[in-house]
Amino acid sequence: MWRNWKIFIAPIATLLSFGCIEKPERVLRVLSFRDRQSAALRIALPQFEKQHSIRVQFDDIPASTVATKMMTDLATGGTYDVYTVDEPFIPQFHTSLLGVEEWPLAVADKNTGGFESKALEAARVRGSLVGLPVNGNVYQYIFRKDLLNEPEEKMNFQKRFNRALQPARSFLELREIAQFFHRPPNLYGFAPFTKMSEGTTVELLWLLAGFGYKPGSTNIDIATISEALEFYESLLKTAPKSARAWHHTERMSAYAKGRVAQMMTWNSFFFDLEDEHKSLVVGKTGYALSPGTQSTGIAGTWIAGVRKNSLEVEAAANFVRWWTSREVNEALIPKGLSTARADLLQQSQLTVQFPWLSSTHLNFEKAFLRPRHKQYRSTSDELSKAFTRWIAGQETLSETASELHAALGRMNELAMDGSQRKEAH
Repeated sequence: MWRNWKIFIAPIATLLSFGCIEKPERVLRVLSFRDRQSAALRIALPQFEKQHSIRVQFDDIPASTVATKMMTDLATGGTYDVYTVDEPFIPQFHTSLLGVEEWPLAVADKNTGGFESKALEAARVRGSLVGLPVNGNVYQYIFRKDLLNEPEEKMNFQKRFNRALQPARSFLELREIAQFFHRPPNLYGFAPFTKMSEGTTVELLWLLAGFGYKPGSTNIDIATISEALEFYESLLKTAPKSARAWHHTERMSAYAKGRVAQMMTWNSFFFDLEDEHKSLVVGKTGYALSPGTQSTGIAGTWIAGVRKNSLEVEAAANFVRWWTSREVNEALIPKGLSTARADLLQQSQLTVQFPWLSSTHLNFEKAFLRPRHKQYRSTSDELSKAFTRWIAGQETLSETASELHAALGRMNELAMDGSQRKEAH
C-alpha cells in the first residue's frame, strides 16, 4: 500500500517549498557621475541600505557620459530609479522626473532653506522643483597666495604696474598678474581650458561675462566678442604652448606642480590641491570671488531626481533626501564631497579646515547659470567648436567673432523661449 507514497508526498513537498521561498531582494538603482563625490558616497551607502531594507545599485560613470546614458536608458523605458543631472541638461530631462512636490511625504521637502539659492534655481523648471542638489560646483578664481604675499614680489609688482599686488578683482588685474608671473619654463601666469568640450563653453561664457554678457538674457555685439577674444589671447601668451589643447587633467596637474600662478576652475578640484600626496602647493592656494565688475562665476550644480514611473518611488525619494541631508553632507565633506548646502559652506569649523568652502558660498551667491533649454547640448557644441578652432589658429578672430555672435544669439533665443524666461518671473 506504500507503493504510491511519492504521489502523495510530492505535492506536499512542493507546497512547503513555496512557503520557504524568500521574497525577491529589493534593489534601488541609481545612475550618477564618477569622481571623488561618488567614492565618498559609497562609504555611507550601507547606512541607508540598513535603514530602508533595500540594496542600492550605485552605477557611477564619467560625468561627461551621464546625460547620454540617461537618454538611452529612458528611450528603453528606464531602468534606474534615481538619475543625477548636470545643471544645463535639467530642462532636457525634467519631463522624465517626478516633481519633488509629488514625492511621497513631500511635506518633508518644503524646507529647502539649507541649500544655496542658485543650486535650487538650477533644480527648478517652470517653477517646479524636479530634484534636489547633490553637488555644489562653482567655476571660480584661485591664485598662489604664497607668491602674491611674497614681499619682494609685491615690491616689484608695485614698481611695474603702480598698484598693490593682490588677488585679481578685475580682468585687467587678472591679465597684469598673469603677465607679471609669466616666467617660463618654471612658472606661468594663467592656466586656460582649451580642449573642445563643455569645459571650453564654460570658459567662453566666463570670458564673455567679464565683458558684459549675461548668458540667456542679453545679446552681445561682434565688436565686444572680438575684444574678449583679444583679451583671452593675451592670457594664452602667459601659458605654456601646450596649453592650447588643455583639459582639466593637464591644467590642474600644472597648477598642482606649482607651475601656474592663477586660474579659473571648479571647486571639486580643490580637495586634491590640498592633498600632500597629489599636490606640491598644499597650503599655498587662495580662494576668492571671480574677478569682474559683474558676476563671472558659473554655477554647475548636479541634482538627483526620481524617475516618474519608478517602482521604488518612495525609496528613491528617501535616498535623495538622505543624500542631500545636512548630516550626510557634513560627514562626507572631509571625504571630498562638494556640498550645495549653504548652511555647511558657512559653518565655521568646516571653513577653517577647508578654506575654499566660504569662497564657494560667496561665488554661489553671485554666480550665473548657463542658458537653460532643451537643446543646450547642440548649442554648447557649436560654441565650443568655434572657440577651439580659433584657439588652434584655424580661423581668424573676425570669423570666430561672427560665428560666436550667431551661436550666442541662437542660444539666447532658445533660452528666452524656454524655461529660463518663465523662471525669471
